Amino acid sequence: MRKGSRIGVFAVLVVAAVVAMAASAACGAEVEGQRPMMIVGDAFQFTPGAWSDYLIHDRTKKEYYRMSIATLERLDRDGKPCSWMEIGITPEKDPPVVTRLLVEQTKTGPGEIYEVIVQVRGYAPFTVPESFFRGEDKDVGNFKTTAVAKRVERRVIPVAGRSVGAWDVEAVDAAGDVTAALVSEEVAPIGVILAESPQVDMVLSDWGTGAKSRIEGTPVNFYVWIMMQMGDALTK
Repeated sequence: MRKGSRIGVFAVLVVAAVVAMAASAACGAEVEGQRPMMIVGDAFQFTPGAWSDYLIHDRTKKEYYRMSIATLERLDRDGKPCSWMEIGITPEKDPPVVTRLLVEQTKTGPGEIYEVIVQVRGYAPFTVPESFFRGEDKDVGNFKTTAVAKRVERRVIPVAGRSVGAWDVEAVDAAGDVTAALVSEEVAPIGVILAESPQVDMVLSDWGTGAKSRIEGTPVNFYVWIMMQMGDALTK
C-alpha cells in the first residue's frame, strides 16, 4: 500500500423501508438506516463482479448486522467514469435491504452519487429522490476520510481458507479517533479484512467474483412506493 494512503468511512445511508413501518414512512417520507463502512482509498478496486461479505458491530447503536458489497457494471455519466455498486444489509431483526448506487470512480473510491435504488426483501424496489443524496445536508452517501498515520506491519494471514498479504495500519480522523485496520489489495472491492474504531468494528467473512445485481423488478418512484404501501395497509 502506498505512502499517503487513506482510509475512508463510506457512511452509506442504506435505505430501510418496511411495510411494518409504512405509516411512519408515509408521514415522514424518510430514508433511514445509516450503515458506516470502512474503505481504504488506494486499495479500493472497481472490479466488475467483485464482492465481499462482512460482520459488523455498530458500537453506537449497539447492534450487529451483516453487510455485503459488490462492484458491478461500469459506464460513463456526464463524461465521468462511473460504476454501479450494491450494498446489502441484513439486520438482526428487520428484513434485509439492498441499496444500488451509481457512483463516480475516483482514485480513493466512490465519489459523487448519481442514482440510488433500494429494495427491501419482499417488496418492489424504489428510486431515492436526489434531495436525499445531493447537497451538503444529504441523507444518503456521506463520504468521510481519515489519513493513515502509520503502517505497522506487512504480513501474510489466513482468511476464509486462503492466504492473503495484508498491512496492519492505524488511522486518525479529524476528531482524533483512532481506527486500527488490516487491509489488502487482494480483497476486492474495498480492501478491508478487519477494522476497529470507537464507533464500528467490521470483520471480513468471505469474498470473491461473479457478483450480479440483487435488485428484482422495475424500480418505482419513492413517493409512489409509499402510496402503494399505504394502500396495501388500508386493505388489510
